[in-house]
Amino acid sequence: MHTSGLVVTLGDDPILAKGALAELAAAGPFELGESFGPCVAVVMDVADPKSAHDWHDWAASLPGVENVEVVFVQWDESDAEVTHAVA
Repeated sequence: MHTSGLVVTLGDDPILAKGALAELAAAGPFELGESFGPCVAVVMDVADPKSAHDWHDWAASLPGVENVEVVFVQWDESDAEVTHAVA
């Protein structure tokens, strides 16, 4: 599991900002948190770093979103396959 904490900065247009939040809330990996002015705390849970990158880019491309910053990353590799042994 790959968990990222994001800060999504919304633009000045309230209609576009509201639409962006609705799209984020409806998309699978996002959970919206508190708002601080134009900034919204968001948690994203995905399977791997590639998915995290793709979802980040998708969120950043939404109309009404000015910026998406990654402020925290955690991954749990407990189910990861061991590909080499430590000598």
